[in-house]
Amino acid sequence: MRPLATHLLSLVLLIALTPVLAMTFEKQERCIKGLNPQCQTVVMAIGQIDKDTPSQFSTFASGLPQGTWIALSSPGGNLVGGLKLGMLIREMGFNTTISSTDYSPPNCISACAYAFAGGLSRHLSEGSKFGIHQFKGTEKEIGDSESQKVSATIAKYLDQMGVDRHLLDYAQVTASDKVMMISLAQAKLLKVDNTGQSPYPRWRLEATANGQLIAINNPPIVNGKPPATIALIQLAKGSSNTDKRLVENKTVFLIFYKSDDDNAFRQKIEHVLLVKDKNYPLKQLEEWQRKPNGYQASFASSNEALEALSQAPEESMININSPIRNIRFGVGGFKNVYLALTGSSINLPAK
Repeated sequence: MRPLATHLLSLVLLIALTPVLAMTFEKQERCIKGLNPQCQTVVMAIGQIDKDTPSQFSTFASGLPQGTWIALSSPGGNLVGGLKLGMLIREMGFNTTISSTDYSPPNCISACAYAFAGGLSRHLSEGSKFGIHQFKGTEKEIGDSESQKVSATIAKYLDQMGVDRHLLDYAQVTASDKVMMISLAQAKLLKVDNTGQSPYPRWRLEATANGQLIAINNPPIVNGKPPATIALIQLAKGSSNTDKRLVENKTVFLIFYKSDDDNAFRQKIEHVLLVKDKNYPLKQLEEWQRKPNGYQASFASSNEALEALSQAPEESMININSPIRNIRFGVGGFKNVYLALTGSSINLPAK
């Protein structure tokens, strides 16, 4: 659970094509086709993204309600700044679209594309342009090893934002001095534009440091609440740190909260999975473990709960409720990753 920009913080990566004024923010009344309501107050984010843009946005946007639309018009800029801006947009529960002014076209290119991905709901407005290309260093070429680390970080960021990581493939085959414009059809396929789709990230498979397969979902961040990650993992043979009497199957939930509040995690915390108005208690198997940036614990669930998850519609949203926060996540991809994780479908015991 390392910070998203671990490999990027030591780099100053500029992926803009032309020098322009630094990004500014302004609330305006705009009518943008595709938004609901079509005419509303939006935040116009205009200009080049630099290293100071995220902190300036955080100050400007403080107090704005969740669901506010951020209308971007930018040629790009600093990659780290774009990623951090996108994370702030998601953390504050904002949406993203593309707009224009008399002096700024309806373009979101390069680093702006990654900031755009931070929107919970994302809408490419009519006539707008969304473009990507390779990243590059400002002072020297990036070696293959460092490039792989940066690409992996961007891919993980896209996963967390619910955007198909194949978007990165398009960027990597486009030279840094050129731009590939993504069509609306491609944008919808890649979930860059998720209009009419679930804004919640899909389940995905990853491997742990020791090579164990794990299914992960990154629920949207709720303003003022600790960010959470949920996962499914199979118990390793010989596991001794969990109470196997509580485990109906070999698969357990892992729940991680990004928090430094030691007092909140001194004891076990009740978590309840809610699927189709039915509650399924999750039994905490161990004390909270301190991890980098937060706390993690494993939870046992019933076969019935897993079956209910696998049968839920792909676009539906599910809750895990706890005193820490209510974790709302998408079901998309769950059935397939569970099958890949366990090698079998979920079987309920005969009644």
